[in-house]
Amino acid sequence: MRVKNKTKGVTLSVLAILFIGVVVLLFGLLGSGGATTASGDSITNLYNIYFDYSYYRGIYESSCTNLYESETHVLSSKELQADEVLRKHSISFQVYGEYYNSHTMVLENDDYLCSNIVTLKTNSMYDRDRFEVTNSAGTVVGTSASGNTYKLSGLSDGIYFVTYTGVSEWKEETNIRDHPRAVKIVCTFQFQVDTSAPTISGASTSTTGKYVNDTFTVTASDSASGAKTVYMKSPNNSTFYSTGSTKATVSKGSANGLYTFYAEDKSGNKSGYYYVNFDDTPPTMTCTGASFGANTNASFIVTADDNLGNTTLYIKIDSGDWIANSSGFAVTNTADDAKYYFYAEDACGNRTSEMWVEFGAELSGEFIKSDTDNSVYFTWDRPSWTATLDGAAYTKGTWIRTEGEHTIKLSSKTKSAVYPYTIDHYYIESVEKPTCTTEGYLQYDCIQCGNTYTNYSIEETGHYYVASTTVATCTSGGYTIYTCTRCGDNYTDNYTNPLGHNYEATYYPATCTDFGKTVFTCQVCGSGYHETDGTYPTGHNYNNTVVTAPTCTTDGLRRSTCESCGHTFDTKISANGHNYNITESSSAKGKVTRTYTCTVCHHSYKQELGDQYEEVTNYVEYLFEQYEPYMWWVLLASAGVWSIVIGVMIAIAHKNEEKEKAKKMIINYVIGLVVIAVIVVACPFLIRGIAALVT
Repeated sequence: MRVKNKTKGVTLSVLAILFIGVVVLLFGLLGSGGATTASGDSITNLYNIYFDYSYYRGIYESSCTNLYESETHVLSSKELQADEVLRKHSISFQVYGEYYNSHTMVLENDDYLCSNIVTLKTNSMYDRDRFEVTNSAGTVVGTSASGNTYKLSGLSDGIYFVTYTGVSEWKEETNIRDHPRAVKIVCTFQFQVDTSAPTISGASTSTTGKYVNDTFTVTASDSASGAKTVYMKSPNNSTFYSTGSTKATVSKGSANGLYTFYAEDKSGNKSGYYYVNFDDTPPTMTCTGASFGANTNASFIVTADDNLGNTTLYIKIDSGDWIANSSGFAVTNTADDAKYYFYAEDACGNRTSEMWVEFGAELSGEFIKSDTDNSVYFTWDRPSWTATLDGAAYTKGTWIRTEGEHTIKLSSKTKSAVYPYTIDHYYIESVEKPTCTTEGYLQYDCIQCGNTYTNYSIEETGHYYVASTTVATCTSGGYTIYTCTRCGDNYTDNYTNPLGHNYEATYYPATCTDFGKTVFTCQVCGSGYHETDGTYPTGHNYNNTVVTAPTCTTDGLRRSTCESCGHTFDTKISANGHNYNITESSSAKGKVTRTYTCTVCHHSYKQELGDQYEEVTNYVEYLFEQYEPYMWWVLLASAGVWSIVIGVMIAIAHKNEEKEKAKKMIINYVIGLVVIAVIVVACPFLIRGIAALVT
């Protein structure tokens, strides 16, 4: 199946080449350079556009200087000569963007295309068409190569100026010579692009970016086609409505909440959403646990709330500064005695009136006694209260250790209270035990002021010695130590002399690795100092034994053992490898086969030696069998290429009026076709003959 598909593809390709060659050849034989006529596209969704034009005639395009006809601001030109057969037609232009409506209309000078991809189109019948587009700065933004349609992309917003040039050139045949003729038309028009959405001022792109509490206006603007209208959606409304203007105004007293806007320009571009939070109602404040404008000794909480949220509560204590807080503030029973002022303000600037609550409580403090002595410290609840100790400033929780009478005075901003307290000595009893040589006593120490006194009443105990005896050894003497178990006092007595060593000799003969020696050992303490007799080690005496014999493919193992001490170690015996001989040889169909056999293990394998010349010949024959069906297609493809080459050359000769040279080229063309046919047909037989000679 793949061969069939491949053949079909080759067939189509060759026929295409042959067809092109024949067309070019006929064109060259005819020697004509006739103009082509572009067929109109079937697009109907176009804008017709006004243009200015000037029409020129001359011998050549470059000499078309004399003005023949011109018009300004027309949708279609007069009928003008277009080519050598004096055909006349009127020219018009259309323009459309990437997206367009389904009907045709006229694009006025103040209209905009809301697309940065624009297509220019003309119904020109001229041989060559060329569009050149410049922006408002005079910079060329695009030039077409040729054709009735030109597409531009990536255009910025603004105005663009288009110059279209259409040209036709031909020769008028006469009895004397051919006369060159040319016509040219130059048309100019413009179009505008607006792809940018309008913007809105007086609002925010964030739902929380704009808060107002008075009449406000949002305005739409667009730098290109201009704003068309503003659309608005009121709070608690689900639909937008057009204001019919480029502005939208919300008056004070309107519904509070989030207003949403968007704008549309004259090109149909729409903006994103813009927002304004409108709130002309002040927030509310609530006091829980107390009442505004009254006194309290209990804790209370002040909170603020607003219909749009985002409320800030402000607090001032007595004559201090206002401090911004969240929407809630708590005054606990440990707070400072003071007058607390409050007001709230929402994000739109609406503010409540100032309210106050006066906070105060009865003074209350207490002494806390230490668990280890008579010292105390004084404490109270409210951080705003202060205290003095015996007339000096006192820090809450500081220990009072000095014995005697003390007075604490606790004060707030409005009142004070006095707390007396007396601290006595706090003695700790300790026992000084008697020793073997001194008396014992009781001691009493005041840990607050350091005062102390003692009471002697315990007699000394005397020494109590215990004996410990150390016996004599081979190298050291013996003795007895007497130690008092109460105080550790000691003395030594009953000394004895060392016993001395009792050695016994043992002889050890030389071994494979050690010298011969005599060892002397004390029979009492076990210590020893050995002596060698000068006999050297005998060294190992190994016997070798083959544990595993090697084969052609595997290693063997050899073990060595010392006859004297039995020490052993193993070494590897490398494999012997095969020893092959040729044991058989045969030949069949030009191929030789040999058999190789190992003389030791009898392993064997075969080797085939092929005929190289015959293989080459067979491969060549195989290739020609595969590709012989395509030889005729090669012939046709070669003929097509040859036709293209000769056709171009004949066309050039006709243009240069070299008729004799053109006739010779036709003869050469026929000869070339014959030579190509002979080569393609004879090539397979020639190669087969060479292959036959080689084999």
